Amino acid sequence: MLQNAFYFLLAPLLSMQLSAGSGTAYLQCKSASGKTVFYAELQDIDGLLEKAHLTIEGIRVNYTPGDARTIFDKRLGVLTFYIQNETDTQLKAHKFLKFWSIPSSFKIIKNTESHQEYEFKAKILGSEPRKGKGKYLITPVITLKCTLVYKI
Repeated sequence: MLQNAFYFLLAPLLSMQLSAGSGTAYLQCKSASGKTVFYAELQDIDGLLEKAHLTIEGIRVNYTPGDARTIFDKRLGVLTFYIQNETDTQLKAHKFLKFWSIPSSFKIIKNTESHQEYEFKAKILGSEPRKGKGKYLITPVITLKCTLVYKI
């Protein structure tokens, strides 16, 4: 009898849809000219970097999770990260990327427990993928318009 009561109470709990603990956040950014595109996937929106790439004038630099630091605070409109990878044979240089949002441009589009969307402007600076674009192999600071989508 006690066992039947236990199953009677357990069945509704097992049939409930519980929200998962984490998901991947997708960051997509583009410059006003469309010549620069940045894409990143962040584990659980403020966690580890899963992958990223920067494309300037059709030439792409891929970044691996490696050594990456992320800070996200939706209340303050802050998303920032720094990616550092080993020397790239294609670039023949140390590979890095700095990304920071502009808090005054940060807009919350959707904010539910399982679905969040944001739009904002950001600045980016990193390894220069184009040949002959400066002796220091660093891009200029580029302003991007970004969307960040996170679903559980």
